Amino acid sequence: MRNDNMKNIEVKNLTYLPKGAERAILSNIEYCFEEGHMTALLGPNGSGKTTMLRHFLLQIKSQEGSVLIDGKDVAAYTAKERGRVLAWVPQSQTGESAFATEDVVRMARYPYKSTFEADNKEDDRIVEEAMKSVGVWELRNRQFSSMSGGEKQRTLIARAITQTTPWILLDEPTSNLDVKHQLEILGLMKKQVEEKKSSVVLVMHDFNLVERFCDRAVLLKDGRIVAKGETGDVLTSELLREVYEVEFDILTKDGLRMFFPKQALL
Repeated sequence: MRNDNMKNIEVKNLTYLPKGAERAILSNIEYCFEEGHMTALLGPNGSGKTTMLRHFLLQIKSQEGSVLIDGKDVAAYTAKERGRVLAWVPQSQTGESAFATEDVVRMARYPYKSTFEADNKEDDRIVEEAMKSVGVWELRNRQFSSMSGGEKQRTLIARAITQTTPWILLDEPTSNLDVKHQLEILGLMKKQVEEKKSSVVLVMHDFNLVERFCDRAVLLKDGRIVAKGETGDVLTSELLREVYEVEFDILTKDGLRMFFPKQALL
């Protein structure tokens, strides 16, 4: 079912120079994340990928530029309004250690509740379906802090799905997952896009996974966009060599490209 509240996210001239830093982490970023796509943010460590997403969430405020959601500056949204538009899956999670896993997921329903309003049967259904979709329903009574890194990551992804937002933002969502769960989680995110439930932006490092699951890509280096557009146009040996300073072999099998790093450039 289509999420009728889907909105584009437009980044306009975004520049971010932390206090005391010698160079900007983001420089004149211009890009429109269009609804209905699964977009990968790519680039070496320190290129500004996570920093860009944190601007969407107002965790960071830039000195120049803006982030617009459906034409409205993200700073003009209330916290609950942002919570009904953007779901966030960080790379790691250290909080909520005293809560049961199901309670961590249920927190995602907060943007839709008035003060002291209890969950209803629809909330129960959404929570259960989300937890089952990532394979953590059977862990619902476990304390969040006692879970493995991969189990925590899947729980946070369940929470993002439970939030039922038009956008899901993920920072290296496969970093703590084994191969099986990497494929399952990215397949689930792709299904969210295909069924028009959410659009997805995720920070990634694995080109083979990006090639398989993401239809759009943005390639950054030193805080600037080097290439953007359809994944096939962005993931080329020439661009990867320029940005990562590594030679790549790109082979095609069954219509899918595979990326093999050869050697670093000296």
